Amino acid sequence: MITRYFAPHGKHIRVDSGIKVGSLINIYYDSMLAKVVAWGETREEARKSLVYALNGYHIEGLITNVHFTNAILNHPAFIRGELYTDFIEEHFEDGQMKIAPQKERLHYMALAATLVYHNRQNLVRDSLKPMVAQVGGIPDSKTLNHYMVRDENDIFELRLQGVQTSRTWNIWVNENQYQVITPEFSFYQRRLKLKINDESHRFHLQYHGNFIWAAYCGITRTFEIYSPREWKLAKYMPRSKKIVLDNVLRSPMPALVVDIKVKKGERVYRGQELIIIEAMKMESGVASPCDGEVQEVMAHIGQTVETGDILLTFGL
Repeated sequence: MITRYFAPHGKHIRVDSGIKVGSLINIYYDSMLAKVVAWGETREEARKSLVYALNGYHIEGLITNVHFTNAILNHPAFIRGELYTDFIEEHFEDGQMKIAPQKERLHYMALAATLVYHNRQNLVRDSLKPMVAQVGGIPDSKTLNHYMVRDENDIFELRLQGVQTSRTWNIWVNENQYQVITPEFSFYQRRLKLKINDESHRFHLQYHGNFIWAAYCGITRTFEIYSPREWKLAKYMPRSKKIVLDNVLRSPMPALVVDIKVKKGERVYRGQELIIIEAMKMESGVASPCDGEVQEVMAHIGQTVETGDILLTFGL
């Protein structure tokens, strides 16, 4: 089900769709949710318009290829017009570009995430002002705020200079300075439009505490945001480890189980086709991620499964 939805619009942008918040997307119809079309005097103008449109296309509740499509549009080889049948295989791995993102774009994403975090903190602080006389304390009125920001690969030092009510900021990411104009913030900001050095940029955001996921121009990152004191203490905290469960077979998409080729106790090998699923009138095989013995078959023929549902388990 689509839980949040906003389609982009503009002078040279057209979106054809028939969906809205609450629309149910099932496995029995074509999975194309919308067509986004951009026009320009040149290929490059059209490409930039389409990138801007996809940066502003916001949809939640199901997995889409919005960010992957945006990543293709932003790949240097695509920009140069170097297209061929194995383009994705050559330039992408697990849905991500093989080359490193532009440093400036990571700066934009880090400052967008930090601005949202900072303004959420201010909104909480403002809500507590009526209690100051009772519990003591003075609201923080600093105009220069320091943060340390970390993603999967990089660490950024940010300094924010400005006042929330003015919506105009000078922001330093490491030693690079940016002038930023923000909208009026809301606590549950998920779409963000910023003017950075007089150019408009759009971001997707999702967050929990001081962890903020951001998407921009096909790049996705999860940022951890700390005050200087929190950063000093963070080194004493254990880092969470990714746990990869190789002993389960999961459905790669919403589909219908049409055939199960193995049974409990059977020995299987990595890459062996174990279950056949059907989606959009096409059958696909789901292969074993490992060598092992089938421990339990969770799925059954005729069952409708969602992305990530466990089909069977292995004893390794």
